[in-house]
Amino acid sequence: MKLKRIKNVLIFGLCAGFIFGLAKAMGVISSHQYFHYGLYRLILLELTASINKGIFYGLSLAIFFVLFIMIISFFWRKLFSPFFEIRVIKRNKLTPLFKGVFAGVLFAYLILQTLKFLQSPHPNPNFLLWQSLIVFLLFLLLLSFEKIYSRLENPEMLDLLKKAGIKIAAGIILSIFLLMNILACGQKIFSRPSGPNILLIVADALRADHLGCYGYNRPTSPQIDKFASEALIFEKAMSNSPWTKPSIGALLTSLYPHEHRASYWKDNLSDGCLTLAEVFRNRNYNSLAIQTNPSITQKHNFKQGFQHYQEMVQEKADAVTSNFVAWIKKHKKNRFLAYLHYMDTHVPYNAPQEFSQIFGLKNGLTLNRAEFKTFDIRILTEMGLSQEKKDQLVDLYDGAIKYFDYNFEKIVDNLEKLGILNKTIIILTSDHGEEFWEHSGFAHGHQLYQEVLHVPLIIKYSSKLPVKRIQDCVQLLDLFPTVLSMAGIKSNFDFRGKDLISSIYNNKKVNEEIFIEGILFGPEKKGILKDGWKLIENTEEKNEDTFDLLGDLTKYIYPEYKKGFELYNINQDFLEKYNLVNDYPQIAAELNKHLLKLRTNTLVFPSQKKTRLKEKLKDLRSLGYIK
Repeated sequence: MKLKRIKNVLIFGLCAGFIFGLAKAMGVISSHQYFHYGLYRLILLELTASINKGIFYGLSLAIFFVLFIMIISFFWRKLFSPFFEIRVIKRNKLTPLFKGVFAGVLFAYLILQTLKFLQSPHPNPNFLLWQSLIVFLLFLLLLSFEKIYSRLENPEMLDLLKKAGIKIAAGIILSIFLLMNILACGQKIFSRPSGPNILLIVADALRADHLGCYGYNRPTSPQIDKFASEALIFEKAMSNSPWTKPSIGALLTSLYPHEHRASYWKDNLSDGCLTLAEVFRNRNYNSLAIQTNPSITQKHNFKQGFQHYQEMVQEKADAVTSNFVAWIKKHKKNRFLAYLHYMDTHVPYNAPQEFSQIFGLKNGLTLNRAEFKTFDIRILTEMGLSQEKKDQLVDLYDGAIKYFDYNFEKIVDNLEKLGILNKTIIILTSDHGEEFWEHSGFAHGHQLYQEVLHVPLIIKYSSKLPVKRIQDCVQLLDLFPTVLSMAGIKSNFDFRGKDLISSIYNNKKVNEEIFIEGILFGPEKKGILKDGWKLIENTEEKNEDTFDLLGDLTKYIYPEYKKGFELYNINQDFLEKYNLVNDYPQIAAELNKHLLKLRTNTLVFPSQKKTRLKEKLKDLRSLGYIK
């Protein structure tokens, strides 16, 4: 292969890689609405990263193609050329075969887009119309290409312009490539963030009332209690959903589940939602997520904004902690946002043996750690699970909390050893709680009572936050605006949550109402908490994606709730033992008006591609919900 041709192939690879990288970047930027939110640094970083990657892959494919042709040519000359004579005929006209292939590719693309349109749960007819118009114009251009070429008076001049155009295009692309990388490097060097580090730690299914600092009578959390004694504690923090995906979606976007679109198992977080990680990446923070829950993986679009997204599904706490410590040692000089999601306090409470036996549990019992699933416990409950066996599960759960507490201490100790503890805002919380038969059920995801919504929320930032216990009800979606405020980042983003810190310093009531929704299985429920009263609406409306795979058996395994309303006075009856809907119908009616208002007053974001059923079942099995 001649040197001139090799050069042309490499230039073609460079140009093609640049175009594909630019197209990908613009797709991400437009779908994530970065211009709308004014995230200009993030736009630059996204453009630079995508174009760099596109050019790398384009040049790599071009080099591979050149090597492939050279190898084929070598073997052809040595082995086959004596037996065959090849004649190459040059023609200025496009062959019918080329025309047919090109036209076929165009119409195959159009058919594929049409099939996607027909299968989409939220079809976009305008998008399909524009796609069809572009394909039709390209086809007309193909038909008229030869006529345009034949009318040119000077074909030699056209060849010259072609050659010069390739070089000019390559020069422009290289210039843009260098300029964008210089600007991106300049942003990282000269625009270093001056705010604190942010460390968000989520212990999956951790009930607040099983921690010592929230009044538990067992020593499950000595290290967390010590940490909390010097921190800001929110005594009535509520999750916005009884299971992980909609709850973490609300935490990361400060939007209600029906707004960020990740309400049910196959749903994915909408691209158009602004995430906490995207805002901090726009401020040149290093962003890391180490998460172990299969419902919030990259395929569910929870990677948005994170530079490093480590998926360690169902790994134990030691692995999460070790990976974080190793990462932080490399990045301790740079400001960071880190999100750690631990699964050890989730069914099947698989803490190491020395922790699972702390509260008297012995091996050889009916329910051993990691040897049961949520499905099993629900079946056993219907068959009449004894109180002794129920207590064994609580013992396992408390042992798992003790194991998490041990890892929490290691994280704090390492931050202190690295000299960055006082520069770091540490937030400890959970995505939801866990039910142990308080309302006849087990685990979470099926109801909206306090045992699955009341979560710990502890925030510490050196001595810059007061040591105080806050009695007001707050919600997880308040964390986004709160963290921005503590980091000194001003914003005018669309938030449902409120800045908790400013409310505390100004002695203002934190929330007017807390909205709860998103059922993992069974009929949908909606809830609102306002002025110490909590209204739950049992709608009997079942989303096609709720966990209802057992057909008629479902009602025997998961508690059923009659259509209608439940009303509780949270200030006097925090555990919701007394339904007062018949005693206070006017309060129930007033709360229902607010509930309807919250459900209808919605921020609209584009729908997202759904996860396939096969993947959904795989994830459900890994979490122990089904066999």
